[in-house]
Amino acid sequence: MKINPFYGVALSVALYIAQPAVAQTGQTSVNNAMMKSMQSGMNKMMGMKMTGDPDHDFASMMRMHHQSAVEMADLQLRQGKNARVKTLAQKIKASNQAEIKQFDQFLNRHKPQSTGSKFGQQGMAAMHSGRHSMNGNVDHDFASMMGQHHQQAVEMAQAYLKEGKVASMKTLANNIIRQQTKEITELKRLETQLAAR
Repeated sequence: MKINPFYGVALSVALYIAQPAVAQTGQTSVNNAMMKSMQSGMNKMMGMKMTGDPDHDFASMMRMHHQSAVEMADLQLRQGKNARVKTLAQKIKASNQAEIKQFDQFLNRHKPQSTGSKFGQQGMAAMHSGRHSMNGNVDHDFASMMGQHHQQAVEMAQAYLKEGKVASMKTLANNIIRQQTKEITELKRLETQLAAR
């Protein structure tokens, strides 16, 4: 099934609304690149054709979502200054890359079975969750954006668990919820600390 065009419109509106705030903060090219990476992943997911198989669709969507997290982490590692944020970015990159391999292995051997699942629509709705703030500080902005990115992944995994069938994917979804929820707490703490500087 193809995703409802409403989600694409909603994304465009959200990005349009966000533009003035970004401009006022004096956002750097690095932050723009980070935002583009996050948006690119969202746009690719919006364009995906859902198979109706929740396991296959979850693996496809989350793989793409993880890839954008890796790209954001790479930018932070190249341009960030805060050692704690860089350490967390490296950890996020490593865990997401390891899970991407698991998704690839699953997708290579799992043929989608059309089941009429609504997970795809629920997963797309999760892409609009969370909030972030930008102040032009690379470390702060990474912590804020990655916190939102993680929140989206957690909500997508939670939606998947309501319909998922394959044990390995359900285990992976639970791991994502547990690990990224923990990292959200750390990211929010760093965001608050760096906002005060």
